[in-house]
Amino acid sequence: MKKITAFLLAMIMAFSVLAVAGYADGHPVTAYIANYDEAEESYDRVVNWYEDDGKYYFFIPASVDYDTAKFYIPGNATVDGAAYNEAKTLTEVFGDKSEIKVEFDGWTYDVVIIKESKVASVFISTESGSLDFIHAQKGNEEEGTIEIADSEGNTVYDGELEIKGRGNSTWQMEKKPYNIKLGDKVNLFGMGKTKKWSLIANHGDTSLIRNALAYEAAEKAGMPYSPQFTPVDVYINNDYMGSYLLTTRVGIDGSSVDIEDLEGETEDVNKDDLDTYAKGGAYGTYAGLLEGTKKWYEIPNDPKDITGGYIIEMELANRYADEASGFVTTRSQPFTMKTPEYASKAQIEYISGYYQNVEDAIYNGDSMDKLDKIVDVESLAKMYLINEWASNMDASLTSTYFYKPAGDKLYAGPVWDFDIAFGNNDLERFGNDYTDPTKWVACYSRMYRNTVFGKWDIDEQPTVYNVLTKNEGFVDAAENVWNSEVKAAVTETVAWVKDTYVPLVEGSAVANAIRWNIYGTKDVSAIKAEYSKDTQFVIGFAGVKANTITNGIGTVHNDAPQTNAVVKFFKGFLVGINNLFEKAIVAFGLENKI
Repeated sequence: MKKITAFLLAMIMAFSVLAVAGYADGHPVTAYIANYDEAEESYDRVVNWYEDDGKYYFFIPASVDYDTAKFYIPGNATVDGAAYNEAKTLTEVFGDKSEIKVEFDGWTYDVVIIKESKVASVFISTESGSLDFIHAQKGNEEEGTIEIADSEGNTVYDGELEIKGRGNSTWQMEKKPYNIKLGDKVNLFGMGKTKKWSLIANHGDTSLIRNALAYEAAEKAGMPYSPQFTPVDVYINNDYMGSYLLTTRVGIDGSSVDIEDLEGETEDVNKDDLDTYAKGGAYGTYAGLLEGTKKWYEIPNDPKDITGGYIIEMELANRYADEASGFVTTRSQPFTMKTPEYASKAQIEYISGYYQNVEDAIYNGDSMDKLDKIVDVESLAKMYLINEWASNMDASLTSTYFYKPAGDKLYAGPVWDFDIAFGNNDLERFGNDYTDPTKWVACYSRMYRNTVFGKWDIDEQPTVYNVLTKNEGFVDAAENVWNSEVKAAVTETVAWVKDTYVPLVEGSAVANAIRWNIYGTKDVSAIKAEYSKDTQFVIGFAGVKANTITNGIGTVHNDAPQTNAVVKFFKGFLVGINNLFEKAIVAFGLENKI
């Protein structure tokens, strides 16, 4: 049954001081925009307004019915000079206007209605009533409640949740991303039945479309378990937080990767929480630098079959120490365990050995027929092509996943994290220009490698895709996959984003830009113009890069950009010293003591 969403869009009583240009400080104001239930004589949902530049902004979700939702002030007031002492509908109060002047208790407020959004809405209330605990540290988790409404006002979920921060560099941004776990498994907007979801902030992507572009293209290209997503407006503790991407998470829960729950099976065998066991292996601060090392949990019992399922992630060395379990290959590539997160020694020995065989085969230049026996070459090719098309600097460095079902070979995927792709990265690393869609980049990628001296990018070790794209067999495989599947998928996706997705999210993007001052203006027309430029850039970039790949897909990329000889010699010298230190650390058993 359709539930008409009810909103209390402003209740500033909690703020002791309002610093508003042109108005005195410290005046509390209470105003409501809500659907009033006459039978219950109550308003149900509360959402704060946002004050800036001497004006108050009501960010109204798409689910509000203007002909039903009422604007109410608890006391005598005037609106645009006329007496106002009863609740009236938004249509009656605002009509075609977006701004009104409210006088109440001797104070004057300019109230602006932002009613552009066309997307679904997420309303979260934390148990503490704030985000202070969650924002204090990324791993801090808090319980609360959540209601999710579609753009028509239908409630699609209403229940309990757990919420915590997520991300690495994105967690350091002003607008935070979150992971949420619902009280029940639910199929939200047809994305699959699961408890675990992510709210991606996209704060570094002013277009708000880059992740959607990559995820949709991967799905259309036939990459299993690509993230499912939908744009939403998020309100937390009555505060409008902006436009987010609600997505499934990389994992084995419900709608994500369909492989065995090895962690659950291990818990069943041991009858205990796995994180209660002691750590083993090399898990210290510098463990991510130590080639061939592993870290695990001293779990006494394993299930009979530990050949799957695994999800592993390529990660940066400086992030490795914060993860529970993992391993570092002999060529210095750290991997962390997505699942099982708390892995036993036997499980780490198995999956690290398996991947090491894959890495050895790739770097040894084995034929695709031989390689395909241990890792699915088609999935490798598709993963590479999506990342190359996106000019993704993270390709085969971080947010790069592999999964392995029991009794089966390794597969590349799912894709994840493209907010700094499609020209949204002006860093020039190892000679790669990620802002030019006529350039190839993923095929020239190098590992980000810290040393014990704390220096970034000191080694020029090629990534797996750097090596693979110099193998004629892989180049042929990638060319076949591009021409048969991926090219059509990205072409169709670019058109879909342009014609369908951008018009859908534009209104939410306008509200988001006002809330976070994205463009330095609150003028809706100016924001729409700037947003149009941003989305046109991304769409244009994706189209040009697709043509670049089409015109050069059969090329073996041997002439990778290189640093000059002096710098390369100096780096080589530092790497040699670093390797001696690393060997000494392992030889003297200092992995977990420094």
